[in-house]
Amino acid sequence: MTTRLTTRIGALSLRNPVICASGEPVMTEAGIRAALHAGVAGVIAKSVNEQPAAARQLDFADYAQLDAANAPVAHGSSIFCRSGLAQIDPAEWFAALARIDRDAARDGQFVAASIVLASADGAEAIAQAARRAGLRVFELNVGAPHASEATPGAIAQETDPQRLGELVSRVRAATEGMQLWVKLTGLSANLPALALAASRAGADAVCMMGRFMAMVPDLDTFAPVLGSSGAYGGGWALPIVCRFLALSRRAVGAGFPLMGTNGVRSGGDVARMALAGASACEVMSVVMHEGFGGLTRIISELDALLAARGVEFAELIGRAADALQGYGEQMEAPGRWKAFVPAETVGERGAGSTVGGVAGRITVPCGGVSIPGRQ
Repeated sequence: MTTRLTTRIGALSLRNPVICASGEPVMTEAGIRAALHAGVAGVIAKSVNEQPAAARQLDFADYAQLDAANAPVAHGSSIFCRSGLAQIDPAEWFAALARIDRDAARDGQFVAASIVLASADGAEAIAQAARRAGLRVFELNVGAPHASEATPGAIAQETDPQRLGELVSRVRAATEGMQLWVKLTGLSANLPALALAASRAGADAVCMMGRFMAMVPDLDTFAPVLGSSGAYGGGWALPIVCRFLALSRRAVGAGFPLMGTNGVRSGGDVARMALAGASACEVMSVVMHEGFGGLTRIISELDALLAARGVEFAELIGRAADALQGYGEQMEAPGRWKAFVPAETVGERGAGSTVGGVAGRITVPCGGVSIPGRQ
């Protein structure tokens, strides 16, 4: 693979910006090795925490793939699920991960430990266990969407910047010498403040944002899909993530690494998140949809996109975010709205009528990423 894909997260150099995110496909050594074989920069292994109830939730887990109309199908575009954590002692799990990480390091890859927050004391203790095991990267997930539905105390979210800063400071001390990444919830409008709090408390990077909680009524059974609420994500979420990446980049500064997650389905999507400020992306739903080969496809698509435009991945990071303007900075266009409503709205009839100086309806082109090459 060419060097045009390389990127950095803090002190860690990555062969490409595609990371396999934590999830059921990487809950076994075989799954982790399959993800590494697919060519990703690294793998965030399935999460654990100190609460037995969080692990027991895996026995109640269920999953559905939804199409664009939110109907359950065999092969859809969105994942809707309720999930639980790995059912293994954290110290035992981390020892296994460390063995794989040592192998991965020889190929310029990594394997990370992950905790879904339940308590500050538990997060600190589990971070210490990851460090003792010899792992290089620890992800502190404070944004698991299932917190509101899980058994009380099993999973927690943190949406208060001050408390997050205090938590990250404790985990930072417990992970001295490791990369510490903090994954934020999508169930907050306060992401830039949370990212800033994490960065000031010593995190090496922030990943945003977790999936949303949802309830999907089934039009065939008239019952909730899966019988419960669940975590919901899809390609539709990518523009929302990109906006928060851009706003967070303004808050933390261009020098602090951000990562994007939720909505990546193609190499072009990775490029979009990079333009919004992400130095890398965590991807999981594609693996649920396609298998680990979906990761290889995304990396190949991104490489082809960069080659076609004559740019390196690092040149994309933040370009759209830094060009983002407010409404008041845009060019005035009085009457522009008339081109986007039916002719009857403004008292005209017929496709050939002139509305606000524009004949008929206007079709606005939209589509692929446009990335200027080198000047």
